Amino acid sequence: MATFYGIGVGVGDPEMITLKAINALKDLDVVILPEAKKDEGSTAYSIAKEYLREDIEELFLEFPMISDVEKKKKIRRANAEKIEEYLEAGKNIGFLTIGDPMTFSTYVYVLEYLSDKYSVKTIPGVSSFVDMASRFNFPLVMGDESLKIISLHGKVDIKKEIENSDNIVFMKVTRSFDDLKAALIATNNMENIILVSNCGKENQEVFFNIENLQKEDVHYFSTLILKKGGINQWKKFIS
Repeated sequence: MATFYGIGVGVGDPEMITLKAINALKDLDVVILPEAKKDEGSTAYSIAKEYLREDIEELFLEFPMISDVEKKKKIRRANAEKIEEYLEAGKNIGFLTIGDPMTFSTYVYVLEYLSDKYSVKTIPGVSSFVDMASRFNFPLVMGDESLKIISLHGKVDIKKEIENSDNIVFMKVTRSFDDLKAALIATNNMENIILVSNCGKENQEVFFNIENLQKEDVHYFSTLILKKGGINQWKKFIS
Protein backbone atom coordinates (compact mmCIF):
# COMPACT_ATOMS: atom_id res chain seq x y z
CA MET A 1 0.00 0.00 0.00
CA ALA A 2 1.21 3.49 -0.83
CA THR A 3 1.95 5.75 2.13
CA PHE A 4 1.35 9.41 2.88
CA TYR A 5 4.30 10.84 4.80
CA GLY A 6 4.45 14.00 6.87
CA ILE A 7 8.14 14.83 7.17
CA GLY A 8 9.63 17.48 9.43
CA VAL A 9 12.88 18.83 7.99
CA GLY A 10 13.95 21.20 10.76
CA VAL A 11 14.14 24.96 10.48
CA GLY A 12 17.03 25.77 8.20
CA ASP A 13 20.16 23.67 8.65
CA PRO A 14 20.08 20.56 6.37
CA GLU A 15 22.20 18.69 8.92
CA MET A 16 19.36 18.91 11.45
CA ILE A 17 17.19 16.48 9.47
CA THR A 18 16.86 13.13 11.20
CA LEU A 19 18.13 9.90 9.64
CA LYS A 20 14.56 8.59 9.66
CA ALA A 21 13.43 11.63 7.66
CA ILE A 22 16.25 11.17 5.13
CA ASN A 23 15.31 7.52 4.60
CA ALA A 24 11.66 8.49 4.08
CA LEU A 25 12.61 11.22 1.60
CA LYS A 26 14.45 8.64 -0.50
CA ASP A 27 11.30 6.47 -0.69
CA LEU A 28 9.05 9.21 -2.05
CA ASP A 29 7.64 9.11 -5.56
CA VAL A 30 5.97 12.50 -5.14
CA VAL A 31 6.86 15.40 -2.88
CA ILE A 32 4.31 18.02 -1.84
CA LEU A 33 5.62 21.55 -1.62
CA PRO A 34 3.12 23.69 0.32
CA GLU A 35 2.93 27.39 -0.51
CA ALA A 36 1.12 30.26 1.17
CA LYS A 37 0.58 31.74 -2.28
CA LYS A 38 1.20 30.56 -5.83
CA ASP A 39 4.83 30.54 -7.08
CA GLU A 40 6.11 31.63 -3.66
CA GLY A 41 8.39 28.60 -3.37
CA SER A 42 8.99 26.18 -0.52
CA THR A 43 11.50 26.70 2.30
CA ALA A 44 11.11 23.06 3.34
CA TYR A 45 12.08 21.92 -0.16
CA SER A 46 15.25 24.03 -0.15
CA ILE A 47 16.28 22.29 3.08
CA ALA A 48 15.50 18.74 1.95
CA LYS A 49 16.25 18.76 -1.79
CA GLU A 50 19.71 17.20 -1.50
CA TYR A 51 18.12 14.07 -0.02
CA LEU A 52 15.39 13.64 -2.66
CA ARG A 53 15.58 11.38 -5.72
CA GLU A 54 16.44 13.14 -8.96
CA ASP A 55 13.34 11.79 -10.70
CA ILE A 56 10.90 12.75 -7.96
CA GLU A 57 7.65 14.39 -9.03
CA GLU A 58 6.94 17.76 -7.45
CA LEU A 59 3.42 18.79 -6.47
CA PHE A 60 2.90 22.38 -5.37
CA LEU A 61 -0.21 22.86 -3.24
CA GLU A 62 -1.44 26.26 -2.16
CA PHE A 63 -2.59 26.86 1.42
CA PRO A 64 -3.48 30.57 1.37
CA MET A 65 -3.51 32.68 4.52
CA ILE A 66 -7.05 34.02 4.27
CA SER A 67 -9.69 34.88 6.85
CA ASP A 68 -12.56 33.09 5.07
CA VAL A 69 -12.85 29.86 7.09
CA GLU A 70 -15.18 28.06 4.69
CA LYS A 71 -12.95 28.88 1.72
CA LYS A 72 -9.91 27.55 3.58
CA LYS A 73 -11.75 24.31 4.34
CA LYS A 74 -12.71 23.94 0.69
CA ILE A 75 -9.09 24.42 -0.43
CA ARG A 76 -7.78 21.97 2.17
CA ARG A 77 -10.34 19.36 1.17
CA ALA A 78 -9.41 19.78 -2.49
CA ASN A 79 -5.71 19.39 -1.66
CA ALA A 80 -6.44 16.20 0.29
CA GLU A 81 -8.32 14.83 -2.71
CA LYS A 82 -5.31 15.49 -4.96
CA ILE A 83 -3.11 13.57 -2.52
CA GLU A 84 -5.56 10.67 -2.49
CA GLU A 85 -5.32 10.43 -6.28
CA TYR A 86 -1.58 9.75 -6.00
CA LEU A 87 -2.11 7.23 -3.20
CA GLU A 88 -4.71 5.41 -5.29
CA ALA A 89 -2.11 5.21 -8.08
CA GLY A 90 0.24 3.42 -5.67
CA LYS A 91 2.67 6.30 -5.20
CA ASN A 92 4.32 7.22 -1.93
CA ILE A 93 3.73 10.91 -1.39
CA GLY A 94 5.34 13.17 1.19
CA PHE A 95 4.37 16.49 2.70
CA LEU A 96 7.46 18.48 3.68
CA THR A 97 7.16 20.87 6.57
CA ILE A 98 9.66 23.12 8.28
CA GLY A 99 10.06 22.40 11.98
CA ASP A 100 7.83 19.62 13.25
CA PRO A 101 4.76 18.31 11.36
CA MET A 102 2.61 18.33 14.49
CA THR A 103 3.54 21.79 15.77
CA PHE A 104 1.64 24.65 14.07
CA SER A 105 2.04 22.90 10.72
CA THR A 106 -0.06 23.03 7.55
CA TYR A 107 0.35 19.24 7.35
CA VAL A 108 -2.37 18.64 9.95
CA TYR A 109 -4.90 20.46 7.74
CA VAL A 110 -4.40 17.71 5.17
CA LEU A 111 -4.81 14.93 7.74
CA GLU A 112 -8.17 16.43 8.74
CA TYR A 113 -9.60 15.61 5.31
CA LEU A 114 -7.61 12.52 4.27
CA SER A 115 -9.54 9.24 4.32
CA ASP A 116 -8.61 6.80 7.09
CA LYS A 117 -8.20 4.00 4.54
CA TYR A 118 -4.71 5.25 3.65
CA SER A 119 -1.44 4.51 5.40
CA VAL A 120 0.02 7.57 7.16
CA LYS A 121 3.46 7.98 8.71
CA THR A 122 4.50 11.19 10.47
CA ILE A 123 8.19 11.84 11.08
CA PRO A 124 9.05 14.48 13.68
CA GLY A 125 11.39 17.36 13.02
CA VAL A 126 13.31 19.86 15.13
CA SER A 127 11.13 22.86 15.96
CA SER A 128 12.50 26.40 15.92
CA PHE A 129 12.45 26.83 19.69
CA VAL A 130 14.22 23.50 20.28
CA ASP A 131 16.85 24.42 17.70
CA MET A 132 17.30 27.85 19.31
CA ALA A 133 17.85 26.47 22.79
CA SER A 134 20.55 24.06 21.63
CA ARG A 135 22.11 26.40 19.08
CA PHE A 136 22.58 29.14 21.68
CA ASN A 137 23.15 26.90 24.71
CA PHE A 138 20.35 27.87 27.06
CA PRO A 139 17.72 25.62 28.72
CA LEU A 140 14.08 25.87 27.74
CA VAL A 141 13.04 24.65 31.18
CA MET A 142 14.79 23.71 34.41
CA GLY A 143 13.56 21.96 37.54
CA ASP A 144 9.88 22.75 38.19
CA GLU A 145 9.64 25.60 35.68
CA SER A 146 6.73 25.77 33.24
CA LEU A 147 6.90 26.19 29.47
CA LYS A 148 4.16 27.50 27.23
CA ILE A 149 4.08 27.71 23.42
CA ILE A 150 1.94 30.49 22.00
CA SER A 151 1.03 31.33 18.42
CA LEU A 152 0.37 35.05 18.47
CA HIS A 153 -2.90 36.51 17.21
CA GLY A 154 -5.15 39.37 18.15
CA LYS A 155 -7.07 37.50 20.88
CA VAL A 156 -4.02 36.54 22.96
CA ASP A 157 -3.69 38.45 26.24
CA ILE A 158 0.10 38.58 26.08
CA LYS A 159 0.61 40.29 29.43
CA LYS A 160 -1.54 37.69 31.21
CA GLU A 161 0.34 34.84 29.52
CA ILE A 162 3.65 36.31 30.65
CA GLU A 163 2.43 36.64 34.22
CA ASN A 164 1.29 32.99 34.34
CA SER A 165 4.33 31.21 32.86
CA ASP A 166 8.04 30.88 33.63
CA ASN A 167 9.16 30.38 30.04
CA ILE A 168 7.23 31.23 26.90
CA VAL A 169 7.85 30.47 23.24
CA PHE A 170 6.17 33.09 21.06
CA MET A 171 5.69 31.94 17.48
CA LYS A 172 4.34 33.89 14.50
CA VAL A 173 5.54 37.04 16.26
CA THR A 174 4.98 39.34 13.27
CA ARG A 175 1.22 39.05 13.76
CA SER A 176 1.28 41.09 17.00
CA PHE A 177 4.86 42.29 17.33
CA ASP A 178 4.00 45.74 18.68
CA ASP A 179 1.68 44.27 21.32
CA LEU A 180 4.32 41.72 22.27
CA LYS A 181 6.97 44.38 22.72
CA ALA A 182 4.61 46.52 24.80
CA ALA A 183 3.79 43.57 27.07
CA LEU A 184 7.46 42.75 27.58
CA ILE A 185 8.12 46.36 28.57
CA ALA A 186 5.11 46.47 30.91
CA THR A 187 6.21 43.29 32.70
CA ASN A 188 9.89 44.33 32.89
CA ASN A 189 11.03 41.43 30.72
CA MET A 190 12.81 43.17 27.86
CA GLU A 191 16.17 41.84 29.10
CA ASN A 192 14.92 38.27 29.39
CA ILE A 193 14.36 37.44 25.73
CA ILE A 194 16.03 36.11 22.62
CA LEU A 195 14.52 36.64 19.17
CA VAL A 196 15.86 34.63 16.24
CA SER A 197 14.88 35.08 12.62
CA ASN A 198 15.64 32.40 9.99
CA CYS A 199 17.21 30.13 12.57
CA GLY A 200 19.97 27.94 11.14
CA LYS A 201 20.01 29.66 7.75
CA GLU A 202 22.72 31.80 6.19
CA ASN A 203 20.62 34.91 6.80
CA GLN A 204 19.99 34.10 10.48
CA GLU A 205 19.57 37.12 12.75
CA VAL A 206 19.73 37.09 16.56
CA PHE A 207 18.38 39.83 18.82
CA PHE A 208 18.60 40.20 22.58
CA ASN A 209 17.33 43.76 22.42
CA ILE A 210 14.18 44.49 20.41
CA GLU A 211 13.50 47.97 21.75
CA ASN A 212 14.28 49.64 18.41
CA LEU A 213 12.85 46.92 16.19
CA GLN A 214 9.66 47.55 14.26
CA LYS A 215 7.28 44.94 12.87
CA GLU A 216 8.61 45.45 9.35
CA ASP A 217 12.14 44.68 10.59
CA VAL A 218 11.16 41.19 11.76
CA HIS A 219 11.13 38.31 9.28
CA TYR A 220 8.08 36.03 9.11
CA PHE A 221 10.19 33.04 10.21
CA SER A 222 10.96 34.43 13.65
CA THR A 223 10.56 32.98 17.14
CA LEU A 224 10.92 34.78 20.46
CA ILE A 225 11.66 32.99 23.71
CA LEU A 226 11.07 34.64 27.07
CA LYS A 227 12.90 33.28 30.10
CA LYS A 228 11.63 35.15 33.14
CA GLY A 229 14.47 33.70 35.17
CA GLY A 230 16.91 35.56 32.95
CA ILE A 231 18.84 34.94 29.74
CA ASN A 232 21.99 36.91 30.54
CA GLN A 233 23.65 34.12 32.53
CA TRP A 234 23.61 31.91 29.42
CA LYS A 235 25.10 34.45 27.03
CA LYS A 236 28.62 33.35 28.02
CA PHE A 237 28.18 30.34 25.75
CA ILE A 238 27.12 32.36 22.71
CA SER A 239 29.97 33.18 20.35
